[in-house]
Amino acid sequence: MRKKGIVAVAGVLIILFAVITFHGESAVPGNTTVALYNSAKIGLVEEVKEVELKAGLNDVALGELAGLNIAGAVVRPLNDGVEVLGIFARNPAGTYSANLGSDVEVKLKGGETVSGKFLGLKDGKIAIEGNGYYLIEPGEVVYFKVKNLGERGGVYVVLKAEKAGKYRVSVTYRVENMSWRSRYKLYLGNEAELRGYIVISNPTSLDFKGTKVLLVAGSVQFYGIQPRVLYAKTESASEVQVGQPEKVEAFYLYKLGIVDLKASSTSVYPYIHIESPFKRQYLYESWPYSRSGPVYESVSFKTDNVLPAGIVEIYRETGNGPLLIGEARVEHTPKGDTVRIGIGRAYDLRGTTTVLEEHHNDGRDYYKVKVTIENFGNETKTVVVRHYKRGKLISSTVVPVEETADYVEFQVTVKPGEKKEAVFDYASSS
Repeated sequence: MRKKGIVAVAGVLIILFAVITFHGESAVPGNTTVALYNSAKIGLVEEVKEVELKAGLNDVALGELAGLNIAGAVVRPLNDGVEVLGIFARNPAGTYSANLGSDVEVKLKGGETVSGKFLGLKDGKIAIEGNGYYLIEPGEVVYFKVKNLGERGGVYVVLKAEKAGKYRVSVTYRVENMSWRSRYKLYLGNEAELRGYIVISNPTSLDFKGTKVLLVAGSVQFYGIQPRVLYAKTESASEVQVGQPEKVEAFYLYKLGIVDLKASSTSVYPYIHIESPFKRQYLYESWPYSRSGPVYESVSFKTDNVLPAGIVEIYRETGNGPLLIGEARVEHTPKGDTVRIGIGRAYDLRGTTTVLEEHHNDGRDYYKVKVTIENFGNETKTVVVRHYKRGKLISSTVVPVEETADYVEFQVTVKPGEKKEAVFDYASSS
């Protein structure tokens, strides 16, 4: 008998159950929604299922929750006459002992798949006999499928039905490590051409087919989310097409449409294309903490689209095609705002941010800040100072050229060898 040892650092075993069916449970086609966030690596999933129940108590398997944290799961009846009594999970050790001798399939991080009879745990390793004898470190396992689990283990919900029949229930749960982000490419020629892409990451072993996908931009406090608020905004779509976002509470909601989110996959979808005249300027970016930093040569242009925060690759058009000249970060930019992107360091300019006062009382944040721009070169330069803040400007020694809820901008002209200061204060409302 051949023996293989697969060694790795021990980790958490994710167990997925391939076939679990209690009382004719099935998913309603097209009724799965996944909300992804660019502020955290988490997917919020809602599935609508149709279950056939007998009168009284019923155990309904929730195979999709196996290996997940069921504390964040919610099951809601969508019909009258049925009541949720609780969600339960049998522990992995119990699942192992209940399935000794069962046919299993194990997918490893390296891409290898091992199939055979499950022989139990040997010295903390998973023992499988197939076309060889395998001892597998749990930390190397992507998923562990038990092909004929039946009612012997896993996650299930107990439903109490007034009478026998078919009922619809909503199952909402979280999946860690799923996320989305924005990625941009900026081409500089006679005009600025900005192309935006949505990058979706599903590193998990879970497949979501024919799924409505929502993309949430902005910082979300998850303990306050009511998933139905998001799902109620979703409309069916037959293809992937990202339009303008919808404002929901303090964040933006993009409807990606219906797609397949395959396991262990990354997907890239184009969603924005802007061509616009641009200005060349110098930019110093400032935050509410003391620091010295470089001033960058920058380009700026107005956007007619909401731009979620993301990384932008900057290309300069040449006679031999686009040449990559750097990368920068685009902060979240509302529709109609000015996008400013640093494209190269100006070595004869330096900016310094100094926090003069800072108070935090009764939910009110107050800052008094001094920004200094120094010119070490031999030419007069005009610098745009963009200070990122939360709150409203109270006073300033330099008249701002623009203020939004997220930042305030000043324009400072410095002669060779000169130093200019802007002192201002602002506060957030309590």
